[in-house]
Amino acid sequence: MNTRITLKQLETLYWIVELGTFERAAARLCATQSAVSKRVQELERGTGIEIFNRNQRGAKLTGKGEELFEVA
Repeated sequence: MNTRITLKQLETLYWIVELGTFERAAARLCATQSAVSKRVQELERGTGIEIFNRNQRGAKLTGKGEELFEVA
């Protein structure tokens, strides 16, 4: 399967990082939190990396997630 990275996924990543939470990013994007989470999961599958550290509150990027954010 050929997975593509979409502009929506990169836009979602940007707003999560800028606003600090999936919830705030969802509000900014006029999307549900579920849709935002799905975009991140698809982006993680497409890139093969874990983007966010899920052991902490808020949206904290992993090292690889920071690298992806810089490229995006």
